[in-house]
Amino acid sequence: MNPEQFQSVFRDFLDPVSKFLARRVEPDAVEDLAADVFGVAWNKRDQIPMGFELPWLYKTARYVIANHRRKNQSGIKLLMSLSAPVSAPSAETIALAEHGLAEAWSGLSAKQREIISLSAFEELSSKEIAKVLETSENSVNIRLSRARKKFAELLKEN
Repeated sequence: MNPEQFQSVFRDFLDPVSKFLARRVEPDAVEDLAADVFGVAWNKRDQIPMGFELPWLYKTARYVIANHRRKNQSGIKLLMSLSAPVSAPSAETIALAEHGLAEAWSGLSAKQREIISLSAFEELSSKEIAKVLETSENSVNIRLSRARKKFAELLKEN
């Protein structure tokens, strides 16, 4: 990928990557983490599969988020995360504000929430989700189907 192509990827995908991050980390970390994601992308620009740039960026963002969380395991960060949000809530936060929905959502495993989020909130196809999760498309379809079924069952209970 040449610098002009990378610039195009950056322009096209900075907003979706920032939204992806905003749903997963504190608001004041989004800009720095987005910069980290695109820094990795620049360094590995020849490894980004054409046509699957966004799923590749999401996969990278998941690693960046994991590293960020490991660095910020202190009690002060936990207390700060309990304070009122400084920015507008994400669509996911608004959707989960409804108690029954929030109860059902919390009943899912982290992996089930992640796969549903990638499908519903990030609007990725099964093929794109497979790239993000580094698994087969068939595995994604099975896991997504099971997660949706479990979510529907939990919604009926609440």
